Amino acid sequence: MFGKLISLAVDTVTLPVSVAVDVVTLGGALVDRPEPYTVSKAKRIGKEVGGAIEKLAEEGE
Repeated sequence: MFGKLISLAVDTVTLPVSVAVDVVTLGGALVDRPEPYTVSKAKRIGKEVGGAIEKLAEEGE
């Protein structure tokens, strides 16, 4: 559980870097990405938050 929280914290802290990369690469268009870096990072953060909430709910039961 602690590792998931650390991963979530790191992804949240590095989100501004993803925004900067998207600005430089025009939303990932210059590097042929299917979606911008920021969208990928936000999806990953969302999955990690959902997983952490589920894990906490399981432990609380």
